[in-house]
Amino acid sequence: MQQTVTCPNCGLQNSGQQFCTNCGARLAGEGQQQVQEVPSAPSVPLEAREPVVPQKYVLLGAAAIIFRIVGWVVLGGGILGSVGVTVLAAQGAMPGLTSLLDRGMGILGVGDVAGAGLAVVVFGGIMGSLLCGLGMLAFAELCRAVLAIEQNTR
Repeated sequence: MQQTVTCPNCGLQNSGQQFCTNCGARLAGEGQQQVQEVPSAPSVPLEAREPVVPQKYVLLGAAAIIFRIVGWVVLGGGILGSVGVTVLAAQGAMPGLTSLLDRGMGILGVGDVAGAGLAVVVFGGIMGSLLCGLGMLAFAELCRAVLAIEQNTR
């Protein structure tokens, strides 16, 4: 015949076990002194635990990282590239580009303005890089915001 022991922690009747089937506290057996153990965390029945929900939108996190990196590369690289091309063209290293810019400015009616084509290249390159780079960075932040909303509304 098995001995029935009352758990000192939760009061449940246990028969023949060394540990309580409800809270896991050590039970005193025959000839052992009843020692009450304090659990480190409250026991929660399996039915009451929250199920682990898999994260949705996994690719959105990767897209946020990629667009953040590419956005900064486009932003910085485009600005430096347009300034570099303009400096090289102004020093005479790119005569084909300079003549093409002069012809383009002549079509627009400002061909007699010295350096107008190079100014358009610098301004256009910087503005294009800013718009594209900041657009990519904004999309990356939008992806991160969607992920944060999804995580906080589970």
